[in-house]
Amino acid sequence: MAEERTSDDATPIGGRTVPNFGKMYHVKGELSLPHSEIKEPFEAWYDLEGNRSRIDYRNGKVRTYLIGNDLDYGAIYTITPVTTATEIQAIKCFQLNGTQEGPIRPQAALPDLQGFEFEKMENYEGVLCEVWKNVTQVGHKKNTYRLWVTRPEGNDSPATPHRFEMVGFNTLLESHNDKYTIDYSDFSPQTESDIFIPSGGMTCEEFPDPVEEHQILANPIQDYVNTSPVSHAHRLFGPFKEKFNRQYESEKEHEERENYFIHSLRLVHSTNRAGLTYSLGINNFSDWSKAERARLTGGLLIPVQEKDTK
Repeated sequence: MAEERTSDDATPIGGRTVPNFGKMYHVKGELSLPHSEIKEPFEAWYDLEGNRSRIDYRNGKVRTYLIGNDLDYGAIYTITPVTTATEIQAIKCFQLNGTQEGPIRPQAALPDLQGFEFEKMENYEGVLCEVWKNVTQVGHKKNTYRLWVTRPEGNDSPATPHRFEMVGFNTLLESHNDKYTIDYSDFSPQTESDIFIPSGGMTCEEFPDPVEEHQILANPIQDYVNTSPVSHAHRLFGPFKEKFNRQYESEKEHEERENYFIHSLRLVHSTNRAGLTYSLGINNFSDWSKAERARLTGGLLIPVQEKDTK
């Protein structure tokens, strides 16, 4: 259920070796979603040999622990504030157990560089970086991924990540309809063992419905560092269409509506990780464009509504 990254078998490409971040690291980052004007900070600890990882979102408001050695097939523990009709920002622990078909593995905060090729040298914020590029396509969805890194010359020290970018292009719509970036900082090839131990004294429960969203709730960053055009978020579009009885007139409209839905879903989950006094949810307007929602509300943009917490 998470990516297991091994980079010891780096392959030289064009005289350069694919960057290696090591089997253990600590890094900070900021996820930017330009469509929703969201910037979400996170901090990650990764220990491949220990079969564990931890990622905190929004300065620790949400903490996720992926422990591969717990139970039979590993488990994810998510500690997060929850707001309902009767509680505001109540701190709760939710648990998602691995299965034989989907065991829990440590979640990397950096992309797996399989398939990436060296593109060019480029200055990024005053630092000369190697730029590595990968292009993947599924159906009409064609994503271009780039990673900016630096690394010491002449030794085997891990590379340092600076920026990761995804630009999505839809070949049917003939438009760039998706983009997000991650800016990295404070990379270190070591971490502390006790950082992977969840807070004691809490009883964890199952994630709330809908069950289709459990994977995104338990492991938010997975969709952003994965290099496939079809993510967990895209797989939720089917249940959305079924719930709201959606039937689109053409394949083109289906692609457009799916794209609007993905942006709405990202906004909902990122906002809910902020620990606010309200929570957002997917609703009947989640596959609408900003312009359509603005017309409905007389010019006031209301992309999603508060969850029904009754």
